[in-house]
Amino acid sequence: MDRFLLVFRGATIGAAEGPQHDPAAWDAWFGQLGAALLDRGAFSYGSVEIPSRLLGPKLSTSALSGYAIIAAADFDAAVQAVNTCPIFDEKGEVEIAHLR
Repeated sequence: MDRFLLVFRGATIGAAEGPQHDPAAWDAWFGQLGAALLDRGAFSYGSVEIPSRLLGPKLSTSALSGYAIIAAADFDAAVQAVNTCPIFDEKGEVEIAHLR
């Protein structure tokens, strides 16, 4: 089994309020992943971008809203595991990265 980083992106309403997540839906989805869930990760509530050493941080426009790490046989299996993720109900998206 390989490891995959899931990066959740979705609309935020502001750094203080953070993204609107349905905790019960996320708990159910994480439970559905079972042993494939290696790291439940965390949700983020605001971020900054640092485009270069000289410019310093600025508020991020990426709508990064959290991450998790799963185990899957390949990209197809990782995509299948993400298919029922609650982020889609929150009008968000998932980026999947293969970890070495």
